[in-house]
Amino acid sequence: MTVLAVLLALAAALAWWGARRARSASDYFAAGQRAGAWLVGIAGTAAAVSAFTFVGGPGLFLVAGAGSLWIILSAPLTGALQCWAVGERVVEMAHRHGVLTPTELIGTRFGPAARAVAALVVVAGCIASGAVQAKAAAVLGETVLGVPGAVAAAAAILATTLYTAAGGMRAGLLADAVQGGVMAAAALILAGAAIAAAGGPVAALATLGRARPELLGAFGSVPPARALAWYLLFCLGTLAQPHYLQKFFFLRSPVELRRLPAVLTGALAAMLAVWLGVGLAGAALIAQGRLAVARPDELTPAVMRLLGPWAVLLAGIAVLAALMSTAASFLNLAAAALTRDLPAALGRPVGGITAGRAATVLVGVGAVLLGTQSERTIALLGVAGWGFFTAALLPVFTVGLAWPRTTGAGAVAAMLTGAAADLALEAIRSQLPPGLEPGLAGAALATLVLILVSVLDSRLAGARTPEPGARLS
Repeated sequence: MTVLAVLLALAAALAWWGARRARSASDYFAAGQRAGAWLVGIAGTAAAVSAFTFVGGPGLFLVAGAGSLWIILSAPLTGALQCWAVGERVVEMAHRHGVLTPTELIGTRFGPAARAVAALVVVAGCIASGAVQAKAAAVLGETVLGVPGAVAAAAAILATTLYTAAGGMRAGLLADAVQGGVMAAAALILAGAAIAAAGGPVAALATLGRARPELLGAFGSVPPARALAWYLLFCLGTLAQPHYLQKFFFLRSPVELRRLPAVLTGALAAMLAVWLGVGLAGAALIAQGRLAVARPDELTPAVMRLLGPWAVLLAGIAVLAALMSTAASFLNLAAAALTRDLPAALGRPVGGITAGRAATVLVGVGAVLLGTQSERTIALLGVAGWGFFTAALLPVFTVGLAWPRTTGAGAVAAMLTGAAADLALEAIRSQLPPGLEPGLAGAALATLVLILVSVLDSRLAGARTPEPGARLS
């Protein structure tokens, strides 16, 4: 409970600091658009990594082995891919048109109907993805802190809600950057210590080679089609995650975009070390008979307890930092969608900072309720949330922004189709073939719909517009 009390005290101090500086919508939703590449890169990676990496990743390695690594194999590419495929357009829209959020960008490009649909998608996805962080906090509380999971989840999300509601992204960006530095250092230390406890990388691999050789193949224990689907989902899906794209709006100039890929890649590589290090070491320690877990999500806490109190404390801080940094972005994005995008799309007055704070609290409560009630593992919850955003938003942020003929009707149809397809397939995930990932399938179908509807809409508009000089009958 002491850790949670300290967490709340630090959050209160940060909330006070942020509230004094968040004086405008730009401050609250886009950190004043005055940040450089280093600050945005480290903060953006912290928001992207989440508890999915620190708790869900090692647990998934225990089940899938090397197959789980296909989720993170694209890490060296994603920073440059984001900046090249969507970053330039986002930064241009932010500085030329004063756009503050991804949903506002969609509305500026495709019209109010598209903005409304995008806002609904973001609210639903942010609550679901915030539930991943609440679930991780619950696991951390039960297995490390010795408190009921619901209490730990409520405290962690409450702390995040406190400083996010008070200071918006002015407070959130600073918190994310500090948390990102802590996460990177902790990930490297914990991964190295875990591997050492298992006897070193050679001994750990030899142990698994004898006890569970299926984990060490190129695709681990998962079918190759599923591993490749995970790779594509997490490689291409980075272009559709609103909490990734949100950070581009914080840059003070397009020049900073050139430095961003290197920062993103370096920070991400450091933080992902915990996935492989703790996952490999934990699986080896179980095979050696030195460790036992009832659920995959318990692997990281169990390894930390084996390492000693210092590791438990460091891991607790790292997991809290991971889940809070990601939750802050989701809370802020959902608040912007509820108080700015939906009212603007419906022709009503846009809410101010006070409304944004109230919406932040509402979304935080929803995330805690959903996360503590879910029976899915953290890894599978994370894949589902990632896939939902990929299915609904990937076609719009890639094809839609790059193709001049994309129409508002095409964008709306694509988002609705992608979201519906993903939800329908997620409901029957256990019955799907290994290579059919709901997020990818939804994105593919939505892309076709975007193109077909845009072409049809353009032709109908052309048929309704008379040629120059023609007489209306």
